[in-house]
This record gives sequence, C-alpha cells and structure tokens, in this order.
Amino acid sequence: MTTENTKSAEKPAPKKVFQADPATLGIDWTDGVESRLNVRMLRQKCPCAQCIDEWTGEKRLDPDSVAETIRPLKVHNVGLYAIQIHWSDGHDTGLYSHDYLRKLVG
Repeated sequence: MTTENTKSAEKPAPKKVFQADPATLGIDWTDGVESRLNVRMLRQKCPCAQCIDEWTGEKRLDPDSVAETIRPLKVHNVGLYAIQIHWSDGHDTGLYSHDYLRKLVG
C-alpha cells in the first residue's frame, strides 16, 4: 500500500505514504521530514463526525474499543489537503488533513 504525491505546495504535504510495518504508517513529507505513526493511535484519533461530535467536540469513539490489530487497508489522497484511510474495522469516513497529521507527530 503506497500513495505518492509529487506536487509541492507552500505547506508540507505527504510525498509518500506507506506501511512501514504492520503497526506503523510512514509518511515522507515534501519538506524532508519523515514521520512514523502508530496505526492504532491514528484510528483512535480519527477526526470524522462519527468519532467526534461536530457540535461539542466530544469524543464518540471509545479509544479502548479500537483493536490492537487494527490496520489500514487502503490509503489515498483527498485533493491536496488530506488523506483518507480505509481501516480493517470497516471505518473509512475520516479525512486526516495534512496539518492534522503534522500535529500528531509533533
């Protein structure tokens, strides 16, 4: 599973998104940063309306309900601003903006 974006923009964008190992998603950014993100943590922090209440910001997803064995099955670019992950638990509505992903890696 690999998705590549060769366009560069003012803000850093993923140049390459790949499965680094079963529990880690790798992102190589256009500014040279290499990020490695735990896939369970990514699923637990899904920003979609099913997982976070749009009005209150309250988490709807119980982080403990996410299986240790969760895996991304498919990752693809959404425009020039986000990636979408199709998860092994059937969830696929979360759009992870590039800004949000950068905040997750610190």
